[in-house]
Amino acid sequence: MSGVLRPADRWERLLMRRPARVLPVLERVVAAEPAPPAQALLGLFFILERWGRGPELQHALEAALERALGPSSAASREEAAELSEALGRLHYQRGDYVQACNAWSQTLALTRNDTRWACLARIGLAHLCFALGDWARGGRVLDQAESHYPRLAGDAYLRAKIGLNRAASRRATVGPQAAIPLLDQAQAAAREAGHRDYEAETLWHRARGARDSGDPAQALSLVRQALLMARRCDYRWLQAQCLLLLSDLQDEDALAPAEEALTLGEALQSRAVQAAAHGRLSQLMAERGALGPSWHHQQQRQRLEAMLGQAAQSTLPAQLEQLARFDNAPVASTSQDDLLAEAAREAAALRDALAALAQGQGSGADLQTELRRWATAAAQLAQRLSRP
Repeated sequence: MSGVLRPADRWERLLMRRPARVLPVLERVVAAEPAPPAQALLGLFFILERWGRGPELQHALEAALERALGPSSAASREEAAELSEALGRLHYQRGDYVQACNAWSQTLALTRNDTRWACLARIGLAHLCFALGDWARGGRVLDQAESHYPRLAGDAYLRAKIGLNRAASRRATVGPQAAIPLLDQAQAAAREAGHRDYEAETLWHRARGARDSGDPAQALSLVRQALLMARRCDYRWLQAQCLLLLSDLQDEDALAPAEEALTLGEALQSRAVQAAAHGRLSQLMAERGALGPSWHHQQQRQRLEAMLGQAAQSTLPAQLEQLARFDNAPVASTSQDDLLAEAAREAAALRDALAALAQGQGSGADLQTELRRWATAAAQLAQRLSRP
């Protein structure tokens, strides 16, 4: 981040780079009074969330939000929006998708489109779209997150966050090679922000891409690097993801990392991580002829997936439809230069897909998918450029 840092920026960099040093200070401030300052509470949540201890603050965050929304409150709507966005992240990690959707939609109702909290809420809603398999809508919501937030160029943390999500989407819809340039951008932004968690996460994404590209040796090397960095950061969600991938890649000693991933998933209260770990353990037990334990893990996986699927089968899709205005809302302030820059990014993505195909790293189907996506994006850009 260039130039003179604002106090808020300096505070955030300290939270990212020296969380263990800041933690006792924040804990003392939060414990000192029944209604602690919202910013101290949010700073403490930012640290504990990455360490898998976010649920410890759920009641405190909910109480702070209730106070901020109260008729006699002196808190700003921005503070309430920030608290609601944090609760959305907490609910999402646990797998309470309806509650996460409610929290993030409340954030968007409380704040202007061009604020940081609106950008974060849209990123969260994109996560929900991806969880439901709606990659196209998730990508559009990320577009809106970028387009509405004028300070994104100077916000390396959010650039890294968006880049990681775009890379995951591109890997799922186009192929692993198409995600690499986005991972490069996300890694550079994470380093600029001083956020080691996201640096580690880019390595995990690269490891998954190497596995999907048929290079298990490279995937194994990358996931071990990611796991080492995640442990140094105490980023427990990522540790669990790396352990699951490690279990998938190792021919020997695949059981121990899957068991450790399950333990982490339980500590995180993450139904998604637990379900994936139970699924892997069921497979490993079956391969060893341990049919009883295999059946147990399979039942646990199905139970957890059913709990996650209840949202997808009930109210969440309707809620996301109601939130379509946040997906498709026009960006009145977008300039010709911004639209031309967007066109250049789309052309670069197509170039990357063509290069991957030429090197034998992609399929004809991958190219067709990218061409269709690019044609749609080009048509939309042409329509927007033609407006007076």
